[in-house]
Amino acid sequence: MARSTVLCRSVGIFLATCGFSFPVLAADLPVPVALAVPVDQSVPVGLRPLSQVLSPDSTPSPFQLRLQYTAETWQNNGGLQSGNDYMANYSATLSVDTEKAFGWTGGRFVASGFYADGPSLGANFVGAVQDPSAIDVFAPNVARLYQLYYDQAFSKSTDVRVGVMDLETEFGTTKPMAIFFNGAFSWNSALDASGAGGLNGPSTYPDTSLGIRVRQIINDELYVKVAVVNGMADQATNPLSNSVTLSSANGAFAIGEVDYTPIANTKIIAGYWMYTGLIQTQNEFGADGVLQQARGSDGGYVGAATRLWTIQGARGLDGFVNFGVSDPKFNDVDRSVNAGLTFTGLFASRPDDKFGFAAGYAHAGAPLQAIQLAQGNSITSYEQTFEVTYRAKLSDWLTVQPNVQYTIHPGYYGTLKNDFLVGLHFEIGHLFNL
Repeated sequence: MARSTVLCRSVGIFLATCGFSFPVLAADLPVPVALAVPVDQSVPVGLRPLSQVLSPDSTPSPFQLRLQYTAETWQNNGGLQSGNDYMANYSATLSVDTEKAFGWTGGRFVASGFYADGPSLGANFVGAVQDPSAIDVFAPNVARLYQLYYDQAFSKSTDVRVGVMDLETEFGTTKPMAIFFNGAFSWNSALDASGAGGLNGPSTYPDTSLGIRVRQIINDELYVKVAVVNGMADQATNPLSNSVTLSSANGAFAIGEVDYTPIANTKIIAGYWMYTGLIQTQNEFGADGVLQQARGSDGGYVGAATRLWTIQGARGLDGFVNFGVSDPKFNDVDRSVNAGLTFTGLFASRPDDKFGFAAGYAHAGAPLQAIQLAQGNSITSYEQTFEVTYRAKLSDWLTVQPNVQYTIHPGYYGTLKNDFLVGLHFEIGHLFNL
């Protein structure tokens, strides 16, 4: 899950309610706690905490509710099969500023959930390792708790989050990545694809885990963050379940990241992650012929984003690049790289619109290739994806985003045609001050 989001992947769906990880853009705005935390640009606006969506001149209530309908319509050619698809996501997010509501300084409570409907684009049509949509749940008719957590700022430099959370909203992302739908760009694919061998991880949309995250600001240029969550995100065998199952077999998922901002509009990130639970290996069999499980799957990533050209104010060109690695003994993706460009205000008459182009590469580890070839399956060593998109906010309640994607060797399968995908993503939502 994906390593990888975001958005996840795609756009910021109403998942704000559920804390989804889709890519939706919004200006950096302060959170209602003492800690100066940057807005998570990897999460679609609709899925972000409500306090990060408000306009600077608004007067927020202690209690805020965001309701959103996010939908995507796609025409697919190639991959598993050609055809048309329509997916929808209904989300709701409640945010409570505890200082304004109860006089509890530095606190914030967020609860979000969603209902997703429609055939899975990835599972039924594209078949790619890197998910093409930000709202795809890979199962029809799913209702789920997305996020349920409490944030507490203990000083201007320390913030702790406890509860069910989406790690893609906190780790492995930079601002220019936020516009893209494909999982290759909303996170890094090596992380996003981890945990697939039985643990359903990592904790990101649509499957999230219970845990704790600590963020510490060192100085104006440097801050660090670490999180430890339940190793099993929801239940891999039951997509309708919202359960939290703690056990030694599931173990934990831990991740840490260092963020460095040497100059304005430039960010460098480096992270490391690991699972302590039992994960199915790619090609190690027991005497009974069943794939064995083992512990110790881990990986890491580095990335950077910077402003390349400024026209005026926020208008200009930003670029990003990310590289991720993971243990090929357990994971379908042993290394990945993505890079892209995001142009804000391409047209002077629409200074807030965003145009993006990105390319992503996911490599299949040697153990995965070996077992597939031994079973007589045709497999290639890589999957490569390109995405072009344009995001326009047409009103306070409507945002539209046309999207085009092209995937070479979807799912590593040598027998599948390259996939060409054309779609339209739109969001209808409103934020209520209660």
